[in-house]
Amino acid sequence: MDFSSAGCTSCPAKNICTTAAYRVLTLPPREEHELLQQRRAQQQTEEWKKRYHTRAGVEGSISQAVRRTGARRTRYRGLAKTSLAQVLTAAALNLYRLDAWWTGTPLGTTRVSHYEQLVLSLAA
Repeated sequence: MDFSSAGCTSCPAKNICTTAAYRVLTLPPREEHELLQQRRAQQQTEEWKKRYHTRAGVEGSISQAVRRTGARRTRYRGLAKTSLAQVLTAAALNLYRLDAWWTGTPLGTTRVSHYEQLVLSLAA
């Protein structure tokens, strides 16, 4: 849906709506919108959260592998060498985790955005 500059200029709510001279609003088809709303509602159920909890753990492991060992790329050519590199990467991560457990190193914390830091500092 396009809003022409003439339509926006004469609108009494223009100052509340936008400062731009021209505006475009994209609306998805009804079926797509309803499906999106349905999926968002499913994400609020306990069953979905329980299933996602497993995925979040896997995502954390993948993130750790990428950050610690550069697992996005391999140094080797061929399936056999690449597979061996992946197994050694997994073993290295297990050693990192064992060391952290034995030494009592705390788990990493979730990143806090600059805005969140500001809000927390103002609340204190």
